Amino acid sequence: MKRYTLLLLTLISMSAIAQSKFGYVSYKEILKALPEYAIVEKDLTDLQGKYEAEIVRSEREFNQKYAEFIEDQASLPENIRLKRHTELQELMEKSIRFKDEINRTIVELRHEMLQPLHEKIDKAVMKICVDEGYDYILNTDERAYIAINPKHGKDITNKLMKELVIEK
Repeated sequence: MKRYTLLLLTLISMSAIAQSKFGYVSYKEILKALPEYAIVEKDLTDLQGKYEAEIVRSEREFNQKYAEFIEDQASLPENIRLKRHTELQELMEKSIRFKDEINRTIVELRHEMLQPLHEKIDKAVMKICVDEGYDYILNTDERAYIAINPKHGKDITNKLMKELVIEK
């Protein structure tokens, strides 16, 4: 009896899946096609350039102090040599922490700046999903699927671009 019940449930599930209407789209392609995306990328690139300039300045300062230390260390008393060595270590640790902080900041800002674009796309995808009667829409970016049969699924990229008023 259990086998028949399991077989019946499997057949019903397969039938339901086969009758599903689904769409698919490359989310990244749509995101990158939005005009606002280029603005976000430019702003992030500009900000990253400013951070990089500060990193270069900081590294130059460290290298200068290190060169002075190497040059003078033989003539310095032990306690001054240890003090300067400690200062160099602290300077290097600050630099590493600053670089880590920059990386976190850039990631957080990227997420924050792209969030309105994601919301815009998600809203348009949901509208198409409801208006066109799709059961679900797949994102093809991560290739979490093995194959998509075009008889059952439909590429909604063009519809989504029209919905978002994106010109190719």
